[in-house]
Amino acid sequence: MISSWLVKVVLGIVVIGVAVIELGSPLIARAQADDAAHNIADGVAFELSEGGRVTRERVDATCAEEGAKESVELLSCDLDSSTHVAVRVRKEAWSLLLEKWSVTEDWYRPTARATSEREIV
Repeated sequence: MISSWLVKVVLGIVVIGVAVIELGSPLIARAQADDAAHNIADGVAFELSEGGRVTRERVDATCAEEGAKESVELLSCDLDSSTHVAVRVRKEAWSLLLEKWSVTEDWYRPTARATSEREIV
C-alpha cells in the first residue's frame, strides 16, 4: 500500500519539473536563437568574402543555405552599410500551456539579432 505522503511527494516533483521545463524553455530557445544568429551571420560573411561578386541573389542564397543548417526561422539577412552581415532569426520554444495565452505567447517565440564580426571585402 502506497502512503498518501509518497503520492504527494511524487506529484509535487512532477509539478515542479513541468514548471521548470515550461519556464526554462524560452530561456533555452533565446540562447539557441542568439547562437544561431551569430553562426549564420559569420558563416554568410565567410562565404561571401571567399571571392566572387557580391550580389543580392548571392546574399539571399548564402543566407538560405546557412539558415538551413540551423533550426531557426530566418527573418532577415542583409548587408549593412559597413559591409557586415546583419541577421535576425526566430526560434520556437517548447510549451504545454503558456504559449497558448496571449500574455505569454511572445515568450515562446524569441528573436535574436547578430552582425558578423568579419567584414566582407
